Amino acid sequence: MTGPGRRPLALAAALLLVAGCAAPATVPDDPPAPSAAAHGEGITAAASATSPIPVAATRPPVAPPSDPIGPGDGAVARPVPTRPPLLLAPDPATAAAESGPRPLPRCRYADQPALGDPATDWATIVLDTIYRLPADYVPERLVSTSRAGMQSGYEVIPEVLDDLEALHQASIRADAEVAVRWAYRSYAEQEGVFAMWSAEAGRERALRISARPGHSEHQLGTGLDFRSADSLTPPWEYEDWGKTDPGAWMRENSWRYGFVLSFPRGLEEETCYDYEPWHFRYVGREIAAAIHASGVSPRRYLWETYAAVAGPGGR
Repeated sequence: MTGPGRRPLALAAALLLVAGCAAPATVPDDPPAPSAAAHGEGITAAASATSPIPVAATRPPVAPPSDPIGPGDGAVARPVPTRPPLLLAPDPATAAAESGPRPLPRCRYADQPALGDPATDWATIVLDTIYRLPADYVPERLVSTSRAGMQSGYEVIPEVLDDLEALHQASIRADAEVAVRWAYRSYAEQEGVFAMWSAEAGRERALRISARPGHSEHQLGTGLDFRSADSLTPPWEYEDWGKTDPGAWMRENSWRYGFVLSFPRGLEEETCYDYEPWHFRYVGREIAAAIHASGVSPRRYLWETYAAVAGPGGR
């Protein structure tokens, strides 16, 4: 219905629309634009209201959602969840290689099984005051030292013979001939030796100069005690057999034939025994040369090179 009273109102509305004072019409199906501050652009809402650009055009572009199955246009993008990396148990061999060899055990007295098989690892197995052989271990084969051109009555494993003969002949040529004072010694024989020294010198002293049964390199069939060929005096009865011609020659040359001095002077804290210039162990020429070049005791070299990676062992 129209009437005179409504015409002025309609006219006024028309004038206001022409003057640009009326509020712009909104599009009902268009969602409200987010504020510029919500996108970090620093544009105020008042500036947006006075901008001549249509409101729909001021909305920043919406980045495609990172979740491929998420909501569509205008939704807040959610990051795609990632699976954490699978944690695997470290490989023991790799861990040991990366951490380096375990340190040489300090000198103490224990009865832990030796790390290795004495039948096959006779050149590298560590026997000391901690690690020992079984009481019933006997090398599969033992042969007389007479087969190396030396006196009979002593035995070694066959692998020793050729180099023992070569060493003996070389000592003769150097006018420093050596003879064997003891070679293979069984577990039971070592019991007797240790008991003898304990009775004679006391147990504390015996621990420094004699191996307890099972801990002796003689039981391997590769440990030998040498003496001067021109004297029946046991080498341990000299003030220092290493200062005799045969003893000095052995110290300087035994490694060339595969033998190493097990208990050198000055390395008692490494070897756990007193200096014994007569006790040598056969390890083969290659390993003997490496030990000689290293300048460390055979115990340390064999531990760090072989035993430390052969298996677990306590300090």
